[in-house]
Amino acid sequence: MKSQPSFRRYHEAEDRPRRIAARLLSLLTYFTGLFYLGWSVFYYNSEHPVAAWVLIVAEVGCLWLFVLAGTTLWRLRFKPPEGVEVKETPSVDILIPTCNEPENVIRKTLTAVSKIRWDGPLKVYILDDGGTDVVENMAKEFGYTYLSRRRSGEDLSDAKSGNLNFGYKNSRSDMIMTLDADQVPDPEILNKLAGYAFFKNVAFVQSKQQYITQIGDPFYNSSKVFYDTVELGMDNMDTAISAGTGVLYWRKALDEIGGFVTWNLVEDLTTSMELHSHGWRSFYFPHALSRGLAPDSIWKVYQQRGQWALDTMRLFWWQNPMFKKGLPLRSRLHYSTVASSYIFSALALPFFFLMPIWTYLTGDAVFEDDFQTYLWIRGIYFFFMMAAIHFMCYKEAPAKQFRHLAGLFPLYFKNIFKALLYPKGRKPKYRPNNSRTDLPKLEPRPHILAVLPQLLVIGLNAVVPFYATYYQTCPPRLIAGNAFLSAFAIWALSDIVAAALRPKRWPEGGSPDDIYGKIQ
Repeated sequence: MKSQPSFRRYHEAEDRPRRIAARLLSLLTYFTGLFYLGWSVFYYNSEHPVAAWVLIVAEVGCLWLFVLAGTTLWRLRFKPPEGVEVKETPSVDILIPTCNEPENVIRKTLTAVSKIRWDGPLKVYILDDGGTDVVENMAKEFGYTYLSRRRSGEDLSDAKSGNLNFGYKNSRSDMIMTLDADQVPDPEILNKLAGYAFFKNVAFVQSKQQYITQIGDPFYNSSKVFYDTVELGMDNMDTAISAGTGVLYWRKALDEIGGFVTWNLVEDLTTSMELHSHGWRSFYFPHALSRGLAPDSIWKVYQQRGQWALDTMRLFWWQNPMFKKGLPLRSRLHYSTVASSYIFSALALPFFFLMPIWTYLTGDAVFEDDFQTYLWIRGIYFFFMMAAIHFMCYKEAPAKQFRHLAGLFPLYFKNIFKALLYPKGRKPKYRPNNSRTDLPKLEPRPHILAVLPQLLVIGLNAVVPFYATYYQTCPPRLIAGNAFLSAFAIWALSDIVAAALRPKRWPEGGSPDDIYGKIQ
């Protein structure tokens, strides 16, 4: 009798069918993708070489991003929700950086922190860059240590990372947990994370983040693909990325790199890479242990996602992971995936969306062979890629992730090139996501202004086919074939437009404050 395979990891047996399907479909995607690219090189329209080769380069970028993702998502590592046994209870300092967040938000977080259970020494530091009496009084009320760079006459440079380093240098514990001021932690957050920190050479353990979202999560704040698949894939190779909050560090690991890295816009991604380049490992706990606020309007989304993109692209331009000394190859590929996704969104996708318009107006095809042949070859490649992504992303709505990536192409385009203006030593301004001083400046602008580029591309793909038909600027067979591509562009971009312009509804007819106040 054939013996059954043995499985040592949690949930590994249950995940085996998904894993096999993901690998098989990925290999088929590689094969059909390379065949399509080879066909493209031989059959491009020599009368329009620029348009053809730009499309081919964009297609190469698409396949490269898929390959990078495949190296991460073929195998995921799961963990039981109860964590592992904590055999030691070292001292822990919880650092909570604040900068003008609303009083009720900070109070909710501090109240939840007071309920955290930990058998070892535990100390809480409120790091108030706003320097307000209200926050100081709250800290005293809960018995927490209040520290303020502003009140101490310290330099306020480096925003959140500088504030965290201020707390790091003024605390003495064995371990440090960072927690944003708008994140409500679970009482068991330390007990569920700490056990994993005792594995060999682990620098930090990152917990899954969860956010209050409107019905349908229109701005995809849940980021299911990242939190439920990408981080699990990176965890499989011991290189999970810090997300900045709900993360438990060993002080000795931070000591080795001099604290939180400050040269980039925020500390999490860059500090993770620095630790990994020094030989440290990291784990991810794929169960939510904190819940907080997320952007609820298009302008707030642009502020948050724009800062993330700018931070990632500064890393790409000025300390590229592929050339980072000491960084293992797997980590170089992982960190490159994040930047590559922004580049794909900003540079490749817009070209795909505009190519049908070019065809309608010129009457020419990018490829000399029959257009129907192109649709078959590209369609089969596309089918295998979508099927592979479905299984690689553990069925966590990858289509919504793609539409979100596509819909924010103007924002990512801007920040890819903006990052070139900010080398090391010239740092852009950081804006906290829920600051009372910054948020009021965002909302007076009409939301439709934020999505004008997307509306323009949608409008062109909706109208120009009829223009081409009426004025006979393009053969009917090309119009019919490109109509599929136009429909795809409209579908991809309409999600962010609808999210920006459609009235929002909150669960149970409440408001963010109501829901936030009910978090236990």
